[in-house]
Amino acid sequence: MYRGILFDFDGTLARTMEDNLEAWRAVTKGYGIDLKADDYLPFEGLPMKEVAAHFFTINGLAPPDVVELAKLKDEWYLKHHRFSFYPGVEELVDSLAHGRVPMGIVTAGLRGRLEKSVPGDFLEKFTTIVTGNMTQRGKPHPDPYLAGAGALGLNPEDCVVVENAPLGIQAAKSARSYCIAVCTTLGRGYLTEADEIVERFEELSGLSVIRGILP
Repeated sequence: MYRGILFDFDGTLARTMEDNLEAWRAVTKGYGIDLKADDYLPFEGLPMKEVAAHFFTINGLAPPDVVELAKLKDEWYLKHHRFSFYPGVEELVDSLAHGRVPMGIVTAGLRGRLEKSVPGDFLEKFTTIVTGNMTQRGKPHPDPYLAGAGALGLNPEDCVVVENAPLGIQAAKSARSYCIAVCTTLGRGYLTEADEIVERFEELSGLSVIRGILP
């Protein structure tokens, strides 16, 4: 019996990965980088400055000021994004909130971008929100999910994690949480380390492990 649930955000709760990819493309294009989806999606979840450095490393280039580049990326995103939730997200979150289930968001994104792009009444339903600048190490290290579980007042073994990317799954499993992967941005072949895999977020509410959390 699990007692709490922790969600990744980008690509798990919200359909934002397409816009995040376009933002990274926009700010790296001037350096001669032609960014492909496969350069980014499997590495989603890394701290933003590490993501920025990764793009230059794989292209054999010396990284510029990656902190500034990450800032420019978020600015581009906020100007051009088309935010939406995946089908079934709001219904499941409402059910969890109504049942007073401890739940949190654990994301590599920064708090400012969340608050400027996500409806406030949605964020208020979560017991905690752990963002990319709140732990010394980010995904794939367990630190973000350990922090999330601690903020819920739970042991990580008592939590279910919902993820969409390999590094997030590794972080959840390293924290000893039960992990469900959703094929929203990557195929099953990338997500094999998860305990369960579903094709769509809507399928989560039918899983026995989720039904066991709901009162």
